[in-house]
Amino acid sequence: MDQIALNTVIAVMMAIFPGFIFRKCYYTGEFTKQFNQSTEFDKLLWNVFFSSISIGLTFLLIYLFRGITGLKVLDSLSYETIHQLSGPIANNQIPKKDIISKTYKDLLVIVGLIYFFSCFFGLTLHWLVKTLRLDIWSPLFRFKNYWYYYIHGGKILYNNPENKKLAFTKADVLCEIGGETKLYSGILSQYTVNKEDNNLENIFLTNAQALKQIKDADGNTTAVKARNIPGAVFCIPYHTVLNMNLVYVYRNTESKNFQKFFTVVFNILFFLCLTFIVVSLWFDLSKYGIVGVWKKAGFAWWSYFALINLRLLIFPKNKFKFSWTIELSFIITALLWILHYPTLVPFWSVIVSLSISIALAVFLQPKKHHNHTSTS
Repeated sequence: MDQIALNTVIAVMMAIFPGFIFRKCYYTGEFTKQFNQSTEFDKLLWNVFFSSISIGLTFLLIYLFRGITGLKVLDSLSYETIHQLSGPIANNQIPKKDIISKTYKDLLVIVGLIYFFSCFFGLTLHWLVKTLRLDIWSPLFRFKNYWYYYIHGGKILYNNPENKKLAFTKADVLCEIGGETKLYSGILSQYTVNKEDNNLENIFLTNAQALKQIKDADGNTTAVKARNIPGAVFCIPYHTVLNMNLVYVYRNTESKNFQKFFTVVFNILFFLCLTFIVVSLWFDLSKYGIVGVWKKAGFAWWSYFALINLRLLIFPKNKFKFSWTIELSFIITALLWILHYPTLVPFWSVIVSLSISIALAVFLQPKKHHNHTSTS
């Protein structure tokens, strides 16, 4: 056991675990059970493949970061030091103490970055596939959970109106319970599938109704009476379902392809900038006047503050007449504060800008009116 422990642990950490994280983050939401829907050998191959992709992209990003910023990051790791580390490990030996003490900080950073970017790349690819509808247009990206495409109004199995967004799916479900057939209707809000074959296990209806046929003396249906079922969600086990009819209700608004593309690009850049802010805390920023824990924390905070206000400026949540001036003033304040670290702008200009931003936020925010009613 001692002979295989060290190199086995390193192999799992670097060749398998990053791919495991990637796949775990990719198969999220309604596709979680697909993570285990393959043989152990296939899962091992996919883990190794995505580990190599994650490691390669991480090293590429570090190389680009060093080239663009000129910062000496992870400078203790070189061909010689990696060779001095990997040689003993391959022979199930611990590397020398001096080489470990020289490189352990950068090793922890690089391993942490590989794991972080494995998660980031998995979530990003999942998001891109869903947002750009790559699973609709290409079988390569299609998920095995085919009920997702039936229930959410995709274009794979039936015709879907162009430029229409699904509002909700209404289901009419005919069940056999205790030897009797019963018909239920409602909005199909959730469902579960079997992890082996993706067949439905349960369906959940909101605003559920029980429908009952009113028949005349000859046995002909004259009317259908609906009875509201009390409760938040009505669960129907799928093994009781005889038949199910799905009706798709679409929004009237048309999707704008350019706006969707712009949103995708902006969100990718936004998360990359957030990643840069977090990673920069471990690097030497003294050439930019950022020295010490407090200045690094201040740089991270004002950078994050500028990004959040930029997002609010482009995608406003609460639209009112002068909302853009508040976000813009806070962006300027954050940038001035960052530029103050290398003494490119005086400190008084930062204070003036911050005061103006706070004043705008206080005086331009719309007042909330409270209605007071009296009873006699």
